[in-house]
Amino acid sequence: MGSEMCIRDRNEPGVLARVAGLFSRRAFNIETLNVGPTEDSSISKMIIGVAVEGHSLEQVIAQLDKLISVISIKDVTPAAKEVNDTQPDYQN
Repeated sequence: MGSEMCIRDRNEPGVLARVAGLFSRRAFNIETLNVGPTEDSSISKMIIGVAVEGHSLEQVIAQLDKLISVISIKDVTPAAKEVNDTQPDYQN
């Protein structure tokens, strides 16, 4: 199970490359990536899914926070879904 984080940053050229480079330098794969504008055209929002947890995730968040263009970082990892029964329910 991985983690997802929402990053709000300045809408400037090269920001995505710097964020992606931070992950690649640490040999972490980005599993999902959504990037788009917000209501304020000077700010964009990234939702990044990575297979990183625990102390490594904390280090990545700390490094992201040091980037000048990053405004805020929020962990939006969805809670684990509970599966009660995996068998189909057949009715006669």
